[in-house]
Amino acid sequence: MATIGTFKHTTKGYEGTIATLMTTHRKVKFVPNENPKSDDSPNYFIKSGRSDLGVAWDETKKEAGEEPFDYIRVLLDGPEMDKPINAALFDREDGADLVWSRPKLQKDN
Repeated sequence: MATIGTFKHTTKGYEGTIATLMTTHRKVKFVPNENPKSDDSPNYFIKSGRSDLGVAWDETKKEAGEEPFDYIRVLLDGPEMDKPINAALFDREDGADLVWSRPKLQKDN
């Protein structure tokens, strides 16, 4: 997994920067969805200035024999992207990290 963003907690969500090797360096906010339409509605809208960059949901990972932990599942998308980017925001003591990993290639049978 690679860290592509670092964030700080705000009173309403998160603020930080998404930065990748060559193409992206943006100040970003995770803005709470204060008017969800259904149980499947995102918990956050991801914005940069007036632009919408994606959405995010609160999640809890539960595996047998391990402590459950909370994180935020992130979906980034835009016209300059070949396909959406799935990432996760993990809290840490002094902020949060946005991480991404390349999906494993499927082997042809």
